[in-house]
Amino acid sequence: MAFSAPASRSELADINITPLVDVMLVLLVIFMVTAPMLSRPIETLLPQPVPGTHAEPPNDLVLKVGVGGHYTLDDRPIALGDLRARLEDALTADPRTVLQVEAAESADYQQLVSALSQAEASGMRNIVMRN
Repeated sequence: MAFSAPASRSELADINITPLVDVMLVLLVIFMVTAPMLSRPIETLLPQPVPGTHAEPPNDLVLKVGVGGHYTLDDRPIALGDLRARLEDALTADPRTVLQVEAAESADYQQLVSALSQAEASGMRNIVMRN
């Protein structure tokens, strides 16, 4: 059994693209016909705003820890022993109260930890550290 060699090497194999285009056009028509049948409106009930009510922002307290054990709460000096009672009062007035703690660069780390301990003991859960 003998195989014949190609007559010339200049012949190139061409891909017949017509069947591919036919298949793609048929798929396009199928998707165009079925897409409107598959889309249907979604029934939802959106919440409506209640007129006359607006949410007030939570109370923000700023606790500054200074050098040498100096504490200020909203720019008023406070002793570490009084901090817990003041924070409990603030939480009683507004449970959404946010405590923003700011420490001086040269403040002692133990002073900051003591202040955070008092805040946690008072029940404060919203604590933010600021620079």
